Amino acid sequence: MAYIITDNDGTIQGAGDTVDAAWDDARATLAAAQVELIGDDVDSTECLGNWTRESGLRCLPASDAVIADVNDMGGDIAWRMVGGVAVTTAEADA
Repeated sequence: MAYIITDNDGTIQGAGDTVDAAWDDARATLAAAQVELIGDDVDSTECLGNWTRESGLRCLPASDAVIADVNDMGGDIAWRMVGGVAVTTAEADA
């Protein structure tokens, strides 16, 4: 099973074959966008520039098709939850 890290808007920030790999990918994606990932215990007034809290992201199991779409098109793709798994819209409609 693969995993994705998504924000509250549904944008996929990271993907990987394991939970840890998905989080590592999300951290790298956010760092490349110059977004600092901070914990809930960090005082945001101390942060400069763009930041987001780790608790604002969630890790979800994902189908191989979602991972393929993320790899091909990036994380701003359409997807749905079916049976607790992130799937493509084509998979959801099948």
